[in-house]
Amino acid sequence: MDILPDKSYIWQYIEKTVRAVAAKSGYGEIRFPTFEVTELFNRGVGGTTDIVQKEMYTFEDKDGRSMSLRPEGTACVVRSIIENGLCMQAMPLKLYYLGSFFRYEKPQAGRSREFVQFGAELFGSNSAFADAELILLASGVFKALGVKSVTLKINSIGCNECRGDFRAALKAYFENKKDKLCDTCKGRLETNPLRILDCKCPECAAVAKDAPKTIEYLCDDCKTHFESLKAVLEASEVRFEVDPFIVRGLDYYTGTVFEFVGGTGAAQSTVCGGGRYDMLVS
Repeated sequence: MDILPDKSYIWQYIEKTVRAVAAKSGYGEIRFPTFEVTELFNRGVGGTTDIVQKEMYTFEDKDGRSMSLRPEGTACVVRSIIENGLCMQAMPLKLYYLGSFFRYEKPQAGRSREFVQFGAELFGSNSAFADAELILLASGVFKALGVKSVTLKINSIGCNECRGDFRAALKAYFENKKDKLCDTCKGRLETNPLRILDCKCPECAAVAKDAPKTIEYLCDDCKTHFESLKAVLEASEVRFEVDPFIVRGLDYYTGTVFEFVGGTGAAQSTVCGGGRYDMLVS
């Protein structure tokens, strides 16, 4: 997509604004390569996700290595902090990025196969205050840009300990309705049934509406963390809705997940999303 002079000033204003909000919140900019070794995304994002299975632009370089244009930023940031030893610095470590990303998605309103994305990452804190800080940062960007018609939705998908019981309940539920699932989700039933909840196929969404909910299976620690997050958001006067069907489309998430959704409620109306990923660095 070309951005011509009659529109580029808008992009410049948005970019300047998000950088200013991030800097004011103590986040430093990180830049990483346009393409990375494909295995980074297979391992980090997850082999059962739509991004890895359907949407990555992958090629072999002259040395026969499999490389991919970056489809998202978090795995790239984590790779960079490990390789450059940033995890040895004082914590928490606060980083942001702004750049082009690439996904071979189905053409639809509001989606381009090359898109510009702003993201922020916070490392070194297991507190619910850290989750709230990222959400408040995103909310601050919307306020600075004058965007009002967005709704914050939050959920918790639990930790590795409590997610086992939820996964078993979810698999049992969908097993009885397997004939109503799309072909992709039939495969997900064996590999990662949580991904079925994120399917945009109307038939799968209809089946999923009565599925078990993650927040019904949280362990005590995850419940306490989620309640703390809600308390911080309420104290910060940030309005939110608890949506048990938000699981995000990437495998690395644990615990808190959130989305800011526009007014239409359509899949492409999610204008911002994120969450916690306690196990990704390891």
